[in-house]
Amino acid sequence: MKKKIITFVLAGMLLLGACTNAAPAVQNTTEQTLKTGEVDKSVYMDATQDVETRIEALLAQMTLEEKIGQMLQPEQAYITAAEVKEYGVGSVLSGGGSAPTSGNTVIDWAYRINELKKAALETRLGIPLLYGVDAVHGNNNVYGATIFPHNIGLGATGDVELVEKIGVATAAEVRAIGAQWTFAPTLGNPQNVRWGRSYECFSEDAPEVAEFGTAYIRGFQGEKESDTYLDETHVLACAKHFIGEGYTTDGVNQGNVEMTDEEFDVLLESGVLDPYTMAINEGVRTVMVSYNSVNGVKCHENRHLIREVLKGELGFTGLVVSDYNAVQQLSGITYKEQIRQAIDAGVDLFMEVSTWKDVLKNIKELVEEGSVPMEQIDEAVCRILRVKFEAGLFEEEIGGEKELALRDEVGSEEHREIAREAVRKSLVLLKNDKVGEQTALEALKEADNIRLCGQKAYDLGNQCGGWTISWQGLTGKTTIGTTIIDGIAAAVMPEKTLSHDIKGEVLAENEAIIIVVGEGPYAETDGDRSENGVTISATDKEMLANLRQSLSNQGKEDMPVVAILIGGRPLDITEYMDLFDGIIMAWLPGTEGEGIADVLFGEYDFTGKLTYTWREHPGDTQSPVLFEKGFGLTKAQ
Repeated sequence: MKKKIITFVLAGMLLLGACTNAAPAVQNTTEQTLKTGEVDKSVYMDATQDVETRIEALLAQMTLEEKIGQMLQPEQAYITAAEVKEYGVGSVLSGGGSAPTSGNTVIDWAYRINELKKAALETRLGIPLLYGVDAVHGNNNVYGATIFPHNIGLGATGDVELVEKIGVATAAEVRAIGAQWTFAPTLGNPQNVRWGRSYECFSEDAPEVAEFGTAYIRGFQGEKESDTYLDETHVLACAKHFIGEGYTTDGVNQGNVEMTDEEFDVLLESGVLDPYTMAINEGVRTVMVSYNSVNGVKCHENRHLIREVLKGELGFTGLVVSDYNAVQQLSGITYKEQIRQAIDAGVDLFMEVSTWKDVLKNIKELVEEGSVPMEQIDEAVCRILRVKFEAGLFEEEIGGEKELALRDEVGSEEHREIAREAVRKSLVLLKNDKVGEQTALEALKEADNIRLCGQKAYDLGNQCGGWTISWQGLTGKTTIGTTIIDGIAAAVMPEKTLSHDIKGEVLAENEAIIIVVGEGPYAETDGDRSENGVTISATDKEMLANLRQSLSNQGKEDMPVVAILIGGRPLDITEYMDLFDGIIMAWLPGTEGEGIADVLFGEYDFTGKLTYTWREHPGDTQSPVLFEKGFGLTKAQ
């Protein structure tokens, strides 16, 4: 691998020649600009010029402070519009749950984002602002947006064309609020589902991750080299997190991959790098670095992985962004040294959300004292400007007609129907035992009196999971959507009788039972679990114990019991296999819960297949396999 890297590093340097070769001219022009205050926008504001010419023309007129400003990405809660203008800040983000102070509607978001974007255009050079959001399963921070199933469910659909359609719909809902960049998709392939980000990944196998990831990127950005690529109805995608996050010991979020550097290079060559190779070939223009370490070294300070592998071997010429405050985890004793390590490793854009002024100060000092070569600053700024030019930000009309038209698509019927289809196709039927002469699913459909048990049946926030309205997700009616019980009620009533109980009590007149159980919402480290912790909630376990007793008391042990599981990974259900006649894994379906009823009571059949191995005890990677990867029944099976 390292022989190839040398060749690709040289190729990458040639690709960036317009930036690196311009250094002497940059200095001379900057001195003249400082004296006169004049700016020549004739070339870099001319959309007919090629991108590299525009970059060189702009870079040659930038002061050191203006260059550093482009390398900053504060959180919107920690910066004002006046500060964007004063410091020439190049990018702003909204982290999970970071809504504008005025409210969480589309209008609130658009006003806040466009306020910041307009301020950037008032700077001396008029470089547009790049605004990023965590739209990881729809524009999920915004009230009323369509929330699609999380990636683990999308992988189970086996439908890459559908995933591309979801990318298109999400892009429209993101552009409707003025943002131009989503920090998605995640390209990890988890090897231990104890990891709290397992649901953000499509599969445990890299080839499937590559296939679904590139489809999502194509949907977000438009097809590479087409007329719609990165137009004003699409957004910049972000391949994340580079690299190795699914391989940490015990699945610990931000943990360590216990391999030597040579062993990890072999792992990359074995296929783990393929999702990034395909993403770059698909035209992805941003990559986010992972929090995790490899052989004890944080990826954010790993020069080999960023400069040699990503920018060298893979020939990536877009921008590399750090993760949320990740630079503060590096080995340097001081913040200044941590920033130097990140720049040297190849980080271009610093997502240091509240300490961005310190980043500016420290980078300036590092350059002036010679600890960071000016060439590294120029390279980073070139990459950032390249992405802005390629994405058409210099020609973007802030709050223009296209943006206004897209506001009608937020949470639209068309987008919700796509999400509903995704829910249908993501459902995996794991068990469908015979109950008398029928399968459990056939008996359920014919039953006239159905009992629906479990709090999660009417909990919209729970079925959406983490990264929904807030970072960790919330229970209850957090946004606009259809709960599982609402979907089932609409499908069966008034022809059938449907009743609901939280505690698992069965009535004498009941003919079939549906229970909804699983995990509560979580994100990232809060979702990490112990070896025995990958299981359903304590409240649901209590409900199932009551259900067993109630079935016995009523003498109804032979009544069909169909379980709907809500969760972000395979769950430990071994002790309930005798209780459940039917088991449906619904993952984290999002806002369109009626997609479940479409399959249970409609003409749709189960088509979903597992993209993860489901073990008897999922937190133990040595545990026997309960359901093989690729498993999934139909109603008749």
